[in-house]
Amino acid sequence: MVTSKNIMPKIEGAIVTAEGAKNINIKTDIVNAVSAVTGLAEYKVQVFEKK
Repeated sequence: MVTSKNIMPKIEGAIVTAEGAKNINIKTDIVNAVSAVTGLAEYKVQVFEKK
């Protein structure tokens, strides 16, 4: 008998770099999108301007 178990990693937070993230509206949209997809609280998502 073989027993198999999948263990998924727990995401603690997210860091995103994006062009245009200096614009607060774009930054907010990115935070909301990442939060919706991952289930993370918005304060656990950091967005930085890609240079």
